[in-house]
Order: sequence, then C-alpha cells, then structure tokens
Amino acid sequence: MALGMASVSISAAEKANIISEQEAIKAALGAVNVEVLGIRFDKPDTQWDVFVKLGDQAYEVEVDAVTGKIVAAEKESLKEVLAELSGDLSHEGVEGDVDK
Repeated sequence: MALGMASVSISAAEKANIISEQEAIKAALGAVNVEVLGIRFDKPDTQWDVFVKLGDQAYEVEVDAVTGKIVAAEKESLKEVLAELSGDLSHEGVEGDVDK
C-alpha cells in the first residue's frame, strides 16, 4: 500500500456492481482514440484510472466503476503517468502528487 493512502473495503454487493477493467478500458477508448498505457483501480473514488497516450501526449481517463461513465479526462505528463503506474506517485491530492 502506498504511503498516505487509506485502505477502503468494498462490500460484495458493491463488487457485483463494479465494471471490469476491460469495460473501463473500452469506455476510455470510446472517449478518445489512443494507446492504453495501463489501468488501476482507485478505491477511494470507486473508479478505474485508465492511462492512455495519444501521439506524444498522455492522459488519465477516470471511469466510474459502477456506471462505466467517464468522470474526467485530463492531460498529464508521460513522466507522471509512468510514476502513477509504477506506484511511485500516489493518489491525486496526497503528498507526492506532482501536479498539486
């Protein structure tokens, strides 16, 4: 567990309503025609964070894990995306976030 992140439990009922990684990727790709760099589940926000690349630009597309709807899509540096995927950068808004 990354330093500074709280552990959040998801009930069995909530898990039954959460879309899969593949469904989150499909939703993210439907929003933009891109290469998927990686994906992670964001427990505090109950969403999938899908990291994608279009040309030389990188983006984080946040997909609601229950509805499959796009919550947000933001441009990020490729360095930040790779740090988030490696675990070197924790959840947005906590210590270590480079775009605070």
